[in-house]
Amino acid sequence: MPRALPFLPAALLSALSLVALPKGAAAEGQPERALVWVADDGTRVRREDVGLPLSRGEGNALFRPGEPIRLGALRAEVVAFQVIVEAGAEPLRGVTVELSGLAPAAGAGAPPAAPQQQIQDPGGAAPAPAIAIDRFVEHYVEIKQRSRNDQRPLESLGWSPAARPPDDRHLGFLPDALIPIELAPPWAPYPLEVGARETRAVWVDLHVPEGAAPGLHEGKLVVRSASHGELASLELRLDVAPATLPYGAVDFIAFYEADRIAERVGDGPAVEQQLWQLLHEHHVDGFASVRSPAEVERLRPAIDGSLYTRERGYRGPGQGVPPAAVALGAYGGFGDPKEETLRRVEAVAELLPPVDDVMLYAVDEQCESPRGPGWRRLVRGSRLSSRILVGHSCGEVHPQEQDVDLVLTPANRFDSGWARAAREAGKRLWVYNGALPRTGTFMIDAPLTGLMADGWIAATHEVGRWFLWETAFWHDGNRGGKGPVDPFTVAENFHNRDGDACLGDGMLLYPGTQRGRFASRSVGFPGVLPSMRLKSLRRGIQDAGYIALARSASPAAVDALVKEVIPAALDEALDTSPTAWSSDGAPFFKGRAALRALIPAGASLDAAGVRSALAEAAAARRALVPLARPHGPGDEPPADGPGQAEPGPPRRWSATGLLLAALALGAAALALAIALYRRGRPGRGPRGR
Repeated sequence: MPRALPFLPAALLSALSLVALPKGAAAEGQPERALVWVADDGTRVRREDVGLPLSRGEGNALFRPGEPIRLGALRAEVVAFQVIVEAGAEPLRGVTVELSGLAPAAGAGAPPAAPQQQIQDPGGAAPAPAIAIDRFVEHYVEIKQRSRNDQRPLESLGWSPAARPPDDRHLGFLPDALIPIELAPPWAPYPLEVGARETRAVWVDLHVPEGAAPGLHEGKLVVRSASHGELASLELRLDVAPATLPYGAVDFIAFYEADRIAERVGDGPAVEQQLWQLLHEHHVDGFASVRSPAEVERLRPAIDGSLYTRERGYRGPGQGVPPAAVALGAYGGFGDPKEETLRRVEAVAELLPPVDDVMLYAVDEQCESPRGPGWRRLVRGSRLSSRILVGHSCGEVHPQEQDVDLVLTPANRFDSGWARAAREAGKRLWVYNGALPRTGTFMIDAPLTGLMADGWIAATHEVGRWFLWETAFWHDGNRGGKGPVDPFTVAENFHNRDGDACLGDGMLLYPGTQRGRFASRSVGFPGVLPSMRLKSLRRGIQDAGYIALARSASPAAVDALVKEVIPAALDEALDTSPTAWSSDGAPFFKGRAALRALIPAGASLDAAGVRSALAEAAAARRALVPLARPHGPGDEPPADGPGQAEPGPPRRWSATGLLLAALALGAAALALAIALYRRGRPGRGPRGR
């Protein structure tokens, strides 16, 4: 069938991905001696990944043996990298990773500074604040089965079959949880313990303050082992550009269940406030769900921005910046629309501090529910009608046909034509979650670059706010769920009645303390810990700030660069195609460096300037990148259909699309057999295609 031919390359890749390589198969040779190398923040190195080409500098944008580590940054930015320690034939004991405080290079007019000290400007001005350094132990969880559907193992809520990430990079021991080295427990120790022919890693964040001195900063990375002495001494050079990164260039808002966190970590507002501060540090807003005046008062510092100040112990970016949106009763928390309930809604809403959007979240993924229209009619007659947006989540009906003010649509079902028509009709539209190949996915068993890509996508497409349905989903509490898990040992944390199983979905945070039956895997910290996926999302959001700054000076060059890094996303891509952007961090690293080179000295943008620059970027993208043409019914915009009663990831792919993918896989198997038969002939096989 001619129609199946465009699917063949993607299907062939998916078919090949089913054949998992043995552990350590990525290695070209087993190391006999210890090795230290550096990876960017878009690369995930498994515990068994020894002898990778990256360790020799091949395809590594950050590291070359014998050369300094080179990074670039703007003021008010956090840049990150990973220190990978490989053991040879002998295990390594007591491995430490030390980084001296970064100071202006010799000849820059300022003397070297000790770690965490301020740097005195030679002209007698106020001292420039130092670059702060945070180190985290990367904790590994074993992946034996991928995210999937029980009846359709190639499919998951995180990807279509054609975009399924390959097994040979996502089975085994994957790192995700990040534990500050000073909190490292015996089961994830620091100093590191590295088994023979295994790797361990330390994640490093460099916090460049807004007042940092521009120019080259130098430091030294020293890795030592109690059993083998000094393993490496590497020069680190960080070039700080004289421009300031805007905070939160694109809007990502993240839900959490306070009761569930209190149940696992412990009660008290301190844990909840630390969660808000950690998300804010990563340019992500907590999405407060308030249903009573008492809840408004409990969350007031988080909502009015006062929680993100030095007086409240906050040291990250976005000082004093409040969140963009608040939910009144998330996921239908206020129930059916009634006059007496409206009085409760008004009592809560009028106590809220000023915030851009106050959303009455009427119902979740039930397009046919009367709740949204009912609440909209009630709120129109309210004294607070100008402040409250009535919204619900639904991706199957044209937004213009939905009788609500605000529609949340699954990011991987986003239709730009629908979105423009809805906005022209005065409606608001946000996206939520997402799946490959149209957006990144939040699953653990997928490349980190998907979450980076989401920031680039949000910067160049009119998606509104991007809603994350959960951040601490350790309880697997959906209908069809299997109950609480210890996320430090079990990655499979989400199940539903439809046979879906997901790894790490709704889980960008890890519990710092675990009570009850998981207490043996407690770090003992009264709060939550970040993941590598949260760091990658931060990286993409910061990249959106790069795009805004650079585009204000060089729009055509920036548009072309973004297209190169993100060739297709959202409705520019088809579910029957592989993901268009790279699964490796190097193209994002290089693209970011190219954007930084286009940013004028002294550049900065306020929130209005960022919105204007990115609106122009989205308009240019529409003209530059064509929308995908559907190959079949499975790739057409969704039609009306029944909803789903529980919160969670977007619904599965259509039956027609799955049938087409299955046919394509059959064709791929045949093509593979032919290629193997002819493998001795030139121009055949994967490399000759």
